[in-house]
Amino acid sequence: MARLLRHLDEVLYAQYGRLCLYGATDCPEFSDEEEEMYHENVDVRLEAWDAEPPGLGPDWRPIGRRSFTAVTGVIEMGVLDDSGTPFLIGPPWFEYGLTVHVHAVNCLRWSLRFWPVRDVFDPLVHARPMGPVEAVSRRVPVPVTTAGQWAAMRPDATGRSGSSQWWPAGRRLHPFAESPLARALNPGRMPTFLLPSRPLHEELDLRDKEPGSTYRAWRWERRTADGRPEDGNLLAGRIVHVRDVPGGRVLASGIVTLLGEEEDGRHYVRDAEPHEAARVLCAEETWAEGTGGGQKGPTSG
Repeated sequence: MARLLRHLDEVLYAQYGRLCLYGATDCPEFSDEEEEMYHENVDVRLEAWDAEPPGLGPDWRPIGRRSFTAVTGVIEMGVLDDSGTPFLIGPPWFEYGLTVHVHAVNCLRWSLRFWPVRDVFDPLVHARPMGPVEAVSRRVPVPVTTAGQWAAMRPDATGRSGSSQWWPAGRRLHPFAESPLARALNPGRMPTFLLPSRPLHEELDLRDKEPGSTYRAWRWERRTADGRPEDGNLLAGRIVHVRDVPGGRVLASGIVTLLGEEEDGRHYVRDAEPHEAARVLCAEETWAEGTGGGQKGPTSG
């Protein structure tokens, strides 16, 4: 039986009866063709399910059904990007199903229901490096996951989720450590830490990083006797690239999942889980020859 994970109720401005979905590889648009609407505020309910939900019943009129690919699993509805509340529907790079309904009596009430269908991650399509690349001469095995493996589909370890989690409307209500998005992306309460979004050695980093995405992060660390970082983080897919012996430091990288961005630009992250890191490692191996190099195997400090 399908289970409702979380839901969001918000009021959105709809132009000519249309709303767009942001956070997908395209920008699906939905409109109510039966009602003449110009500029109205509509009550919208978004629901994230773990499987295709049951029908809504005769009080609701369907106006759209489609599938799409989500980039990070965080979407927004609205006329323009950033006009809605970021809402977590599930894992990144998954195909999703979506149904859109309008209330049969009150056309200013909309219902959108999302559920994951299958893992569609392809490093050639979804993890193409920024900058010039050559043709990839070989394919490597691509990890395939189920939706249930991902943090976005698991209940909150604190028990606050209940049968479904209410998702507050608004773009920023809390420090990111307490935001609903950060909690949902880290339900097991793994250790978290902050990384500069543009440290000196990443000032030319061309990647776009959004909450829900997983990427390799770099930082200078103090050299320790046992080779482990002082804060115990940045361990997934860890590589020590440079040892500055006179300076007593090392340049290390590891794979992290972005939970949010602080007001000062720092990234609020946790170490990636094995299936998250596997996608990054797959992409690095896939594109290593096409970019003239690549990451070496993990090492300790």
